[in-house]
Amino acid sequence: MFDHGLARAGYIEAPRDPDLALEVLRTAWRTIQHYGVEIDGRRHNGPALDPYRGSKSPYTGRARGRWPFQVDPDDVNRVYFRDPHARTWHTLTWEHAPALDMPFSQDALAFARRLAASRYTYPDDKVAVADLLERWNAGLGGSLPERRIALRLAREQTALDPPAAGSTVSALPSVARVLDAATRAPEPPPVMGDDDVDDVAVLEAEDDFYADALEDV
Repeated sequence: MFDHGLARAGYIEAPRDPDLALEVLRTAWRTIQHYGVEIDGRRHNGPALDPYRGSKSPYTGRARGRWPFQVDPDDVNRVYFRDPHARTWHTLTWEHAPALDMPFSQDALAFARRLAASRYTYPDDKVAVADLLERWNAGLGGSLPERRIALRLAREQTALDPPAAGSTVSALPSVARVLDAATRAPEPPPVMGDDDVDDVAVLEAEDDFYADALEDV
């Protein structure tokens, strides 16, 4: 039965480590300071860094005493640090992440910094992010790259938002379509041609195949 299922559906390889995806992110080698770690002008921090602040890493070669951090360009609110002794992953939060309730990409931050640099003498990331979000909320995002960034962030936020409190299951769009289809009058059966008859015969043959496949189990 295993060989039969393999021939019909193929082989699916699932990693046993749920954090395996973190290892394929971009690696940034940085020192760990008292304030945390600075990556691309952003400061990230977390309690997982406490034992290693101001110390050199055990990594040799090109590391030169620096520590590896994994960076997701689609969400700079956090970076990931793997404890070299416990071999466990930890999330380090960007200092301005509490002001955001959605993923914020590296492209969006770079655009916000350019926008703030054109308006202020001494801009910082907090002001840059606030101005960019205000600009998008006011509908001023006019350039194509800006609209693309705003659209991607909106899609990511929509995917993360839970249903509103008090909403019922029947109000969900997918459920509503099913209920609407159920209230319609049944459609007459389609007229079947020769090609349709052949398709039905193939489907019935497959059903019989699976029905017989488990008789000896």
